Amino acid sequence: MAFIGKWKFDRAENMTEFLLAAGAPPEAAQDAGTLTSMVECSQAGSNYTIKTQTSKGSLDRTFQFGSPFEMEIPGYGQKFTVVASDEGGKLVFKGTGGEGITETREVKGNTMTITVSKPGVSVVGKRILNRV
Repeated sequence: MAFIGKWKFDRAENMTEFLLAAGAPPEAAQDAGTLTSMVECSQAGSNYTIKTQTSKGSLDRTFQFGSPFEMEIPGYGQKFTVVASDEGGKLVFKGTGGEGITETREVKGNTMTITVSKPGVSVVGKRILNRV
């Protein structure tokens, strides 16, 4: 998949606004809107791993397509059960519980856009990263 590789945070669009509208604690939402990060995405067989390193710590996600797993969205302050899928070359994490949060990773050229949305929340948050 195109998202395999190393990525560096470039900018965020509406992340703070999205997180606040989605019910995140204000102090965590503020941090998430400006938090810089390095992300490494890798594959080993049918397992995928996304390692995110920030000045506030690290977050690792290991998953297989179609299998539920727990995922945390930085700044939201809680974990969600999601299922990962490949939808037309986009990596999509869809919430399975009442939260219904969706995170989509799309790569175009050397740019990865991470879009986060939630049913009932009119604001969509984005984090844009560049390939290293």
